[in-house]
Amino acid sequence: MFKKIGLFASFFVFSFLLSNTSNAQINNSTLTVFLDCRGCDGQYVRSEINFVNFVIDQSAAELQLLVTMQRTGGGGWQFTLDFIGLGEYESKDNKILFISPQSDTDELMRNRLVKYIKLGLINYLAEKDIITELEVNYTGTEEESIAQEETKDPWNGWNFELGASANISGQESRENYRLNGNFRAQRTTENWKVRINYWQNYDNRIEIREDSSGNKKRDSFVNEAQNVFALVARSLSDNWTVGSYFRGQSSTRDNYDLRVAATPSIEYSLFPYSEFNRRQVVFRYGVLGEQSFYTDTTVFGKTEEFRFRQELTIESEFTQPWGEIDGRIEIRNYLHDFSLRRINFNLGMSMRLNRTFSFFVSGRYSVINDQLNISGQGLSEAQRLLNLRAQQTSYNFGASFGFEINFGSVYSNVVNSRL
Repeated sequence: MFKKIGLFASFFVFSFLLSNTSNAQINNSTLTVFLDCRGCDGQYVRSEINFVNFVIDQSAAELQLLVTMQRTGGGGWQFTLDFIGLGEYESKDNKILFISPQSDTDELMRNRLVKYIKLGLINYLAEKDIITELEVNYTGTEEESIAQEETKDPWNGWNFELGASANISGQESRENYRLNGNFRAQRTTENWKVRINYWQNYDNRIEIREDSSGNKKRDSFVNEAQNVFALVARSLSDNWTVGSYFRGQSSTRDNYDLRVAATPSIEYSLFPYSEFNRRQVVFRYGVLGEQSFYTDTTVFGKTEEFRFRQELTIESEFTQPWGEIDGRIEIRNYLHDFSLRRINFNLGMSMRLNRTFSFFVSGRYSVINDQLNISGQGLSEAQRLLNLRAQQTSYNFGASFGFEINFGSVYSNVVNSRL
């Protein structure tokens, strides 16, 4: 009996391996593509394009397709499709850019993406047998192909967004009520960038307890904050920009009745701004004038004050076929006392070493010695535990890391959404 079971098991394993081997055969008459989708719907792309073989192993591909996205001034997205030739297609690269406007739904945006990917693939399928099965259809009219009517924009490039949200949660011993609102206006041209953001938050935490007499008591802890940010920037060249920031703030947590600040700034980009979707290294310097009105008297004995502060920011980001690296360093100090300073470090990396192994790591660390706004009234135990008021600290930090191991079949054409 055991021999029969062993024979049956061996036959089952052999059949399974044979089935998987036969299913893994490549159709050599078409193109093998490694899709590297940074933020887009890769599953939808694979389900809609069935005339190439998508693989999950870059070393098994003839073409790598890197898709990156950037916000446009009108609130839409600019897609950059980098077709990177591998193997016999090495150095046969191509790039396609297109805009998905803010009015596009997710469905329209991903359909537009699929259309442009199909157009980009044609160039690489010219020497494949599958080219005889493909057709190109023109969906416009003859008049549209000859001349496009100039579009008149009644908004003159301005784009607006208004939003609000509410959240309610609770249980027997606590309740939480949150309200959020935001407004955004922006206008972006080749030479000018204007942006205005406003957002407000209201958070009411209610702790429910019983006193010694058995009566329920409700303790309410409210956090409110409002912020406004405005930017005006003027491009001077492919590498230089000048502009100014404006910031306004009120916050019960940060001890501000009102805080307003303006920052004239200058920025230099090591690479032309046109290359920002793939690589950027930016240096930005400004001097901030800041007027603060405090809710409580601060640890420095101030109820209001005006200060100047200088700020230097260095930002870098590289988006490459092997992964992404981004970093940021901020150095700032008050001019009346250089010991009142802050240094922020941020670094993130995600990298694919080979088909099998990829990893990501990110971290941040801040050296803090510029908290002029800390209240001198002290904190209650509830304010400390619920983090309702800013607390004195000389540093903060955070980190995350992880890895992925992928093995098995390299082919990923099939999309099955059942269960």
